[in-house]
Amino acid sequence: MPFVPVPDTLLVEIVFEQDGQTVENTLYFTNDAEWSEGTALDWLGQLRTIVEEELMPLLHTSIKLVRLIGTLLTAIDSFSTILVVSPPVTGSVTGTVLPNNSSYTVTFNTAARGRSNRGRNYIAGLNTAAMVDGNHVTTDFRTALVSYYDVIRAAALDNGTRWVVASKFSGVDSDGHPIPRSVGVTHIVVAASTFDDVVDSQRRRLPGRGI
Repeated sequence: MPFVPVPDTLLVEIVFEQDGQTVENTLYFTNDAEWSEGTALDWLGQLRTIVEEELMPLLHTSIKLVRLIGTLLTAIDSFSTILVVSPPVTGSVTGTVLPNNSSYTVTFNTAARGRSNRGRNYIAGLNTAAMVDGNHVTTDFRTALVSYYDVIRAAALDNGTRWVVASKFSGVDSDGHPIPRSVGVTHIVVAASTFDDVVDSQRRRLPGRGI
């Protein structure tokens, strides 16, 4: 796929490791001022604290937060900066962990309609403490995950930053392939939500199958 610029937008990759497998969640942010490596690194530091304090206590001890990467999408040669988490921060929940491919989906809603104007993260590190049964998570787990993203949204506002969904494609061609935009567009996230309590699957997260 060709590079699609998204002006003044910072892509943040929150990178974990679980059972030797790399697991990522991505978020996008715009800023009231132009992003610099310094402001990006500062924001990565704030996000690191939020992930450590709000998300990791919900996840199994088998998953660990290892780094955050911030990449400016304005141009193909824009900066990228890395915040290494050393030592890595592990999840807090002991007991039985679900397989790596098990995940739970959180959706990011905007005021715009259409699938390309919504975002999502797939949460790894699920454990039996978060489960009602083999296929459904508890209400407490769902509520806590939405709260985690609410904290990110509030911190972004306090930082003069806007959490956004970035759309780089517009529809599909006759072969069903996504059509790249010439310039990506963004929409401000107004809320995070969960559709249901059913566990999802990310096959590429199984050991030996993904990145």
